[in-house]
Amino acid sequence: MNFVVHYGKHGLFIVLMVLCCIPVVGFGQSYQQPSQNHQESETVVVHHKVKGSNVFVECLIPNFTFDDRKETSEHKGYIDVYLNGKKYQTEHKAAFIVQGLPEGKHMLRLDIMRPDGGRYLSLKELKVTIK
Repeated sequence: MNFVVHYGKHGLFIVLMVLCCIPVVGFGQSYQQPSQNHQESETVVVHHKVKGSNVFVECLIPNFTFDDRKETSEHKGYIDVYLNGKKYQTEHKAAFIVQGLPEGKHMLRLDIMRPDGGRYLSLKELKVTIK
């Protein structure tokens, strides 16, 4: 009560304004967090492991399907695998094996392709050594 008497109605108004702004600022910060996490989840990831003359590949491609029958996905298609600049094989799934590579150093390139044969993008280039 002393606050109202000492500072008047203007002081009470300022205090209420400050108290009302605190939840808005806190909400703004928490609202931005999901968008940052969403961007991180949109990253394309490729894992690979060499075992003998084979390379095991796993691709994590957000918003993409290898199933042509799915109408809900905006992006669909397949992966073309290039070995040292020449097309080596085509894959219709996210995890696959590049088999029977000769000894030596090789460059594998993975291209994400549209169903009509056009390229979305070159996904990844992998340097592998077969011993």
